[in-house]
Amino acid sequence: MSEKARSQTGIILALDRVQMFMNASNSSMLISIKKPSLNRAIALNLLLITLLTGTGGCFNRNRTADKLKEDTKEIQRFDSNLTFNDVTLEQADDKGKLWWKMKAKQASYSKDQKNAVIEDPKGELYQDGKPVFQIAAQKGEVKGDGKSILLKGAIVATDLRDGTILKGDELEWKPTEDVLFVRNNVTGTHKQMQFSAQEGRVLTRARTIELFRQIVASSKTPELQIRTEHLTWDVKGERVMGDRPIQVDQYKNKVLTDRGSADKAEVDLKAKTVNLQQNARLDLKEKGVQVSSNSLLWNLDAQTLASSQPITIVNPPQQVTLNANQGAVDLQKNTVDLVGNVRGVGQKNQSKLDADRVLWFITTQRFEATGNVNYRQENPPFSLLGPRASGKLDDQQVAVNGGRVELQITPQPQQ
Repeated sequence: MSEKARSQTGIILALDRVQMFMNASNSSMLISIKKPSLNRAIALNLLLITLLTGTGGCFNRNRTADKLKEDTKEIQRFDSNLTFNDVTLEQADDKGKLWWKMKAKQASYSKDQKNAVIEDPKGELYQDGKPVFQIAAQKGEVKGDGKSILLKGAIVATDLRDGTILKGDELEWKPTEDVLFVRNNVTGTHKQMQFSAQEGRVLTRARTIELFRQIVASSKTPELQIRTEHLTWDVKGERVMGDRPIQVDQYKNKVLTDRGSADKAEVDLKAKTVNLQQNARLDLKEKGVQVSSNSLLWNLDAQTLASSQPITIVNPPQQVTLNANQGAVDLQKNTVDLVGNVRGVGQKNQSKLDADRVLWFITTQRFEATGNVNYRQENPPFSLLGPRASGKLDDQQVAVNGGRVELQITPQPQQ
């Protein structure tokens, strides 16, 4: 066997006997190998002993020194890419609580042993010494201090607490920050929600999932689909919040029935409510009615809609528009209750209605108005004033009653 072959054999034999510890700041990384290994210093010492024994009596001192120098360089070249098979890597904090534990088919270490590239990693991520995520990937990189582990390719991360499964192209775990990143082609499944996005950030202690870009999230109960560019899901609190322009669609038996939109929104999955804020709009497709306001509280179970801010109701087929200071919609009763400075306009015949309060029936298009009622129309031109009125704006059938009633008829000019 050549001197070079013996030097390499010396390293392999040394690596067959021990475990290797890597110290970094106050934490330590333990690398357990199927065939345990020495650290570089021990491996080098054993190799030097092997070389000295093999060369004694055969070479003079100068030649031995030259050979040692040559083989030392060979060790440095070999050591620049230490590769081990079937390894287990662990990282703990200064109190000995695990941050993560990983098994890999192969691990290659940099010359300074600060980083390791691993193949086919599988393992667990820990919090407070307990496993919180089970993960698998095609490859990865471990930083020497263990405060960051980066995995790539066919990522699968399963939350061991609630069964949430995250998938993507890249995963990064930062245990000191209690944050897990999943990037590129992110998908997630949970008993309540399914979603896709370009990036996800999991705050493991707060139990929230933050999603970014091209988000499509669907809930099973209620049957909703959410589209936006930034979404925060409070998993434990069962709330979904979006602070960017957002669209919320309601389905019944996979058929779209209602569509809400706003600059921001909050969905309470437990209470089954949707709170639309700023430029809020709800298109009630089954009713043929559009509702808009700066604040809309949509109760999916009760099938109601309420706003304490100025509200507008539009019925495009009948060309009727209603405005008020506040209002409520009951989708089961098919009614709209408007309060405060109510104004209704029928576009077909330019009829107008003002009142303190108006109850409008969606199905029949009839209204009941109370308080300072003022009805006007263009053809034929006349106006009615009274405490109460009822009728329809689209066909000019109006009855004013109760107390003093005034009728003003404007004569049409003769042709």
